[in-house]
Amino acid sequence: MNTNIRIIKRSERHATGKKTAESRVPETNSARQATRDIAGHVTTWIKELQQRHTPDPRRAFANLFVDPATSTAE
Repeated sequence: MNTNIRIIKRSERHATGKKTAESRVPETNSARQATRDIAGHVTTWIKELQQRHTPDPRRAFANLFVDPATSTAE
């Protein structure tokens, strides 16, 4: 994954005449394929996030009725 991100304003881009990231994409990689790749990455991120943050519903429900003065030692 590329971690070198630089924001270039439109006026700077036209003034420098450098190629943008869009023009550096290989022509063999179509827009449709690029969209699929991005969607695949986002889907993976969502699955990982859901796996990390899956609370146990029975434990959460049981904690509603626990006396706040008692501690839960696990």
